[in-house]
Amino acid sequence: MLQITESQVRLGLSATDKAEAIRTAGRAMVDAGLIEPGYIDSMLGREAITSTYLGNGIAIPHGLPQARDLVRRTGVVVVQFPGGVDWGGEPARLVVGIAAKSDEHIAVLQRLTGVLGNPAEAARLGTTTDPRAVMAVLNGDATAPAVDAAAPLAGPSIAVTAPSPHGLHARPATALVEVAKRFRSQIAVRHGGGTSNAKSLVSLLRLGVSGGQPLTITAAGDDAEAALAAIRAAFEAGLDEPTVSETPPPPPPARAAPPTDLDYDGRVIAGISASPGVATGTAWKFQREELTVDETAPDPAVQHRRLDQALAGAAADLRNLHEEFWKKAGAAKAAIFKAHLELLDDPEMAADAHARIDDGKSAGWAWRAVYEERANTLAQLTDALLAGRAADLRDVGRRVLRLLADATESVAALPDHPVILLAEDLEPSDTAKLDPAMVLGLCTAGGGATSHTAIIARSLDIPAVVAAGPSLLDLENGREVIINGDDGVLVAGPSQRDRTRAATARVAVARRREAEHLERYKPAITTDGRRVEVAANLSDPEAAVKAVEAGAEGVGLMRTEFLFLQRDFPPGEEEQLEAYRIMVRAMNGLPIILRTLDIGGDKNVPYLRLPAEENPFLGVRGIRLCFEREDLFRTQLRAMLRASAEGPVRIMYPMIATPAELAKAKAITEEERRALGVAPVEIGIMVEVPSAVMMADRLAQEVSFFSIGTNDLTQYVLAMDRLHPVLAPQADGLHPAVLRMIERTVAGAKAAGVWVGACGGIAGDPAGAVLLAGLGLTELSVAIPSVPSVKARLRGISMAEAERTARDALTCADAAEVRALVRDRFPGGAA
Repeated sequence: MLQITESQVRLGLSATDKAEAIRTAGRAMVDAGLIEPGYIDSMLGREAITSTYLGNGIAIPHGLPQARDLVRRTGVVVVQFPGGVDWGGEPARLVVGIAAKSDEHIAVLQRLTGVLGNPAEAARLGTTTDPRAVMAVLNGDATAPAVDAAAPLAGPSIAVTAPSPHGLHARPATALVEVAKRFRSQIAVRHGGGTSNAKSLVSLLRLGVSGGQPLTITAAGDDAEAALAAIRAAFEAGLDEPTVSETPPPPPPARAAPPTDLDYDGRVIAGISASPGVATGTAWKFQREELTVDETAPDPAVQHRRLDQALAGAAADLRNLHEEFWKKAGAAKAAIFKAHLELLDDPEMAADAHARIDDGKSAGWAWRAVYEERANTLAQLTDALLAGRAADLRDVGRRVLRLLADATESVAALPDHPVILLAEDLEPSDTAKLDPAMVLGLCTAGGGATSHTAIIARSLDIPAVVAAGPSLLDLENGREVIINGDDGVLVAGPSQRDRTRAATARVAVARRREAEHLERYKPAITTDGRRVEVAANLSDPEAAVKAVEAGAEGVGLMRTEFLFLQRDFPPGEEEQLEAYRIMVRAMNGLPIILRTLDIGGDKNVPYLRLPAEENPFLGVRGIRLCFEREDLFRTQLRAMLRASAEGPVRIMYPMIATPAELAKAKAITEEERRALGVAPVEIGIMVEVPSAVMMADRLAQEVSFFSIGTNDLTQYVLAMDRLHPVLAPQADGLHPAVLRMIERTVAGAKAAGVWVGACGGIAGDPAGAVLLAGLGLTELSVAIPSVPSVKARLRGISMAEAERTARDALTCADAAEVRALVRDRFPGGAA
């Protein structure tokens, strides 16, 4: 285990600013043989992107990932500045320089986060004259200070052992939080003299638990026993930590590096592609408003009320933003703000802030101290996805702080003309409010292509480049730049040749989109005369008109969940009928497939009272929930059947796994149809679980159509949660295993004379559309913006060649090989 020696601890130094402090720590790291001298510049570069101040007088400067080759060996040094060094408004007294080639430093950092929970301990280490005092804490020789001095819970307990090799670091701590939050009981984790809240990630990290150390977990509440049983099982399973005997999973597909042979005359600033597109314009550095708060306030009671009101107001703002963005960009993108609501609901943040108010602090000062401390801790975690949550937490924190600020200065503003926005990083709510007409593109010094900011930029069709480095911010406002989101670069001071190339690229894209738009109403008929219908996926009634305008030939999937979410009671029959009528009338005779309620334990719907499930994707969801709540199912069916009098309505059941489920759903539907006296409608099912594929020939005899839900089918076939932060990139619907399941489904349907469509993500994928058509699907339902391009793509291919390519794809080894195959066969943009 990594140990700090006395030569790596330097006490009683001074520095005029944090840059000098970082250089001092860097020189100590060079002297210790940890780094090459050039790594110091990378440490300064990291600080320019994001502060490494943790809180309580502690900072942990370290270099950027691309400078890792300048690290000689893993280690840390500790440099003490008793007088304090201004670290962006907070004094740092203990500066821990980190050089990391491996994970050996994690245990030291865990012990350091333990100090963060005890201001007195942090102050002692920041002023001690004995290097052994620092060594004792960071080497684990001293007992960790108590993280939470609250009285221990009274309830049943279990004894468990922290997973090896690294204990409760980011990944296993997150797994524990996810389990704990499924239960109502209070759950505490005790280690040595420290106690943490099992539902708070930062609290767990502060315990500083190393691998193999004993823990006591206590629960108090009506489901305490169930909670402890689930937690014990999670520990026995390793809390997501790989065991020695396990074969490491294949790494996620590597992100392509920015091209190294870019032919630009101007200065090229390379980053990572986050959203495609090319734009030319003037640069403008984004400045967020400066919020000022007084440190102290005379009346704690007033400050407590102010904080509670601000928290409630911020939560209301987030709910409104979620609803507005849900309408604009869909449920998946809006889920970002749902996650922000969860961050506000951290069980310790409000309590910590209120405690500081009791000590005489103002509500604003107390709240800012709390969220900044936690955000700084998250930002330093080695898990990149968890570290990325620091930006989200700061976004949430500032939303509350705006309601508590005593003064607001330098309010963020954009000029009155379109610009290319430059920023250190953008919080998700900043990006969501951008007007694409005024922002031609955005480029950030930090961030990542998987961040919420990047996702939103793509949904708004704004070219974006992230992780471009601190030199980006050296550009002055008004400087002409080109942003190329496809190549992941920003070009400053472009030449006329550069401008011409960028203009040519924009014109080519615009012409292609214009041609697709002009021909959007033409049917998708292949060059050898085979037709594939292209329909739209919808999530709200108003989108029906947009679908028709985009050239959709119907609605292949109408997600009816919008009627049931974000409310305290279920919709009645008349409310549903009106919504369905609006859509049917808007389609003006084109067919519309209404999917019955598809909700499970992964969604919070209070009136459904869904119990916490260990794996909601394998639990009561889709048609299973409809059977559990038959009253809701029958009400929805009546509204759908009544709407069928307005036009061609088809009804589709989700998550059908067995013929018995289909028979029961059809029987209930037929009872309601007869009671209403309406004409029969076409009935279909979603094919999204392997059992439905294996029983396709039998199921096809009872329905009019199949619609393959490729998103769910992929995760069930590959046993990979499509929302998992590590596995999601591998959960590719073009994997040959998934394609073989689709082939088998089509064969079963064809024997019964039933048509097959697809409504999952790969239907709108350039390669996916070709392969699905080649496998025999006659309908593809895609997102509205994709309708014209999918139709154009199918009009440009031969079905005979698509079928041959699909057959060859079934013999490939993985999705990457499939995509390469399609790219070679259809070089004109089908990959």
